[in-house]
Amino acid sequence: MSLDDAREAAEAAGFGVDEHDASDEGKSIMMRLNWTVCFQRTGWTSSGTRTIDFGAVKKGAPCPREDGGAIPWPTMPDLVWKTWRTAHKEVAALGTVPANHIMASTAYVNDQLPNEGEYDDWRVCVTDPAKGGDVTVDMWVTIGLTHPDNGCPDPGRDDGDRPSLPDRDDDGDPDYHDPFPGDRRRNSSYPDGLPGGSGDSSDGSGGGGGGGWNCPRTRWC
Repeated sequence: MSLDDAREAAEAAGFGVDEHDASDEGKSIMMRLNWTVCFQRTGWTSSGTRTIDFGAVKKGAPCPREDGGAIPWPTMPDLVWKTWRTAHKEVAALGTVPANHIMASTAYVNDQLPNEGEYDDWRVCVTDPAKGGDVTVDMWVTIGLTHPDNGCPDPGRDDGDRPSLPDRDDDGDPDYHDPFPGDRRRNSSYPDGLPGGSGDSSDGSGGGGGGGWNCPRTRWC
């Protein structure tokens, strides 16, 4: 039960109560309602008072195998190339992370997720924490996705930057979903050309005029 409830019941039964972090982390206990009892040890004082000492962990954490031991956190499964829908379910099933703490991102810096529900079949390339990492209470998990038409970035990259998908016309729209991959002034957002543009649409310059328009995912903003 919660440490708060356990302490109240023990005191009502006439025990002198003490408490401690049941893990090897030795944290100070505050807000007992957010701690769960894993162990209890009873004894007597020299004056004949019954005592009980509760060993507790933060709510949602699994109990150590023994008082003072390491918390056996669940670890991040291997999710690479599974769908977002499957990956989200597997992380949520670990039991330590709320569903709304599992975040979708893009594996490529110049990519963009479609609306929620439209990337359910996108594929996992990378996770934070990585495979085998502890998944602790209330942490945020980020899952980097790519469209199934694309492969994942090379896992051996060591330059520290997220890679980019091919974008031959440099309009911020990756070639895989750019209906005009050789035309800088037309992309999936503006198939008829950028607002305020003039001249040859294949020209790589210009595109100004008409301030105040929105230009997501393009090099113009």
